[in-house]
Amino acid sequence: MKIRAITSNSFYQGLTYEKTNNKYPEVYAAPSKIKEAATLRSMPVYYPISFGIQNSSKLRILFGFDLPCIYSGVTMIDPKQLTRWQKGRLFYRPAKDVLVELDKYPNSFVGMEKRFIDLVRERSVMHPEMTIKDILNEIRPVYARRLRKEQYPVFQELIELSKQLPREYRKGCDILMEDTKRKLYDKPVVVPFSSYEFKYKLTKIRDDIANGSNKKSKKVMAKLIKESKRLSNTTNSSTIEKQKEVIRFMEVILKKSVLKDNFQLIKLLEDSKSRLNQEEIFTPFSRKAFLYDLAKLLNDLPDEKLYEKFILTAQKLPTSQESFSAYVMKLVHEQPDKIGHRLIWPSLASVEHLLPRSDGGADLMSNFAGATTRENSTRKSIKFVQQLKCRPDTPKYCQMYVDRLIELYHQGVFARHNISPSYITDFANTIYKLSEHRVKLDTSKM
Repeated sequence: MKIRAITSNSFYQGLTYEKTNNKYPEVYAAPSKIKEAATLRSMPVYYPISFGIQNSSKLRILFGFDLPCIYSGVTMIDPKQLTRWQKGRLFYRPAKDVLVELDKYPNSFVGMEKRFIDLVRERSVMHPEMTIKDILNEIRPVYARRLRKEQYPVFQELIELSKQLPREYRKGCDILMEDTKRKLYDKPVVVPFSSYEFKYKLTKIRDDIANGSNKKSKKVMAKLIKESKRLSNTTNSSTIEKQKEVIRFMEVILKKSVLKDNFQLIKLLEDSKSRLNQEEIFTPFSRKAFLYDLAKLLNDLPDEKLYEKFILTAQKLPTSQESFSAYVMKLVHEQPDKIGHRLIWPSLASVEHLLPRSDGGADLMSNFAGATTRENSTRKSIKFVQQLKCRPDTPKYCQMYVDRLIELYHQGVFARHNISPSYITDFANTIYKLSEHRVKLDTSKM
């Protein structure tokens, strides 16, 4: 069945489009490919950034020396530092202790992350014993009200539009809006179980705990993911008991493992049992899920113009990139480690292929540079000359990158770690070539 595209961009990395016997395809499939087609405007596309790209070990050593991102100039944070913070349970400690660590990176945070850190700083002065999670719980009512105030006009537009729907669609739309209202006011709702969503969330949890986890933890996650493959793709009277059995067995595996106290896994399994039993559960409002549910509901609506009007109206809902209230509410429902990860992730150093792999870019130092995960994800695989148009200050930041590399070279960092100084000139030459001779970097200080 043809599924209407909401926009022409790529959907969230890790979602696979799979045809099923259902009337509508499921959105949450096991992560293996990028879903090309239906996506949601204003939704960030976060591509998993590999910190272990072949032949990049020398560059990753340099990540520990405050390199600026070649696209934004932001001082990048070494991924190993985040691992150390998480191993030391930094984000479970009082917020003032967290700020002591984050203040070592004054040029690493911008946008919503910087604004949130400033808010935490303000609250921690008044409540020095509070953790970031405590602060979020304290300010939650205020930002929930602010967000609802921002969302209200959009929902009102959608309610007015629903009056134009044929009766069979109007009923489904009314149910969706009522469920949405209950979620916004922290009231329980009945959420159908989806094996695709379950598998997707399970792999996200695996990715969250992968860094720095021991072999036993990795084995447990591999066992859980293997067991989840027994879940049938559809949930109906003939499959539901088997699905319940699989979830129960996964609970047994978890309770006997080193991950028995992992909050994310416990909650996922508990929520899944409740959903299979058609019990009401507390689930936070998600803009992404709402847009998907709406598109799914109206997918075969005969009136194309009305469909497009619904989608365009719904896309006006504030995102966590546009609204600080939405950003805060996104963090509210996370555990401390995940909150810390969300704060640090945009500033983490990652290996950027100057000539994208999709264009034949090699895994060689001369084709590597450092970029924050946010910028790396945003660029995706567009050509460098196009990136210059998207980020016109790139030449300035590339020069900052070269200048910092030269400083490290003169400080003996390259020699101590057996890194060839030719990387600096190779990088400058690659930029010159890929920019079609528009960007000539100065390496004379070498």
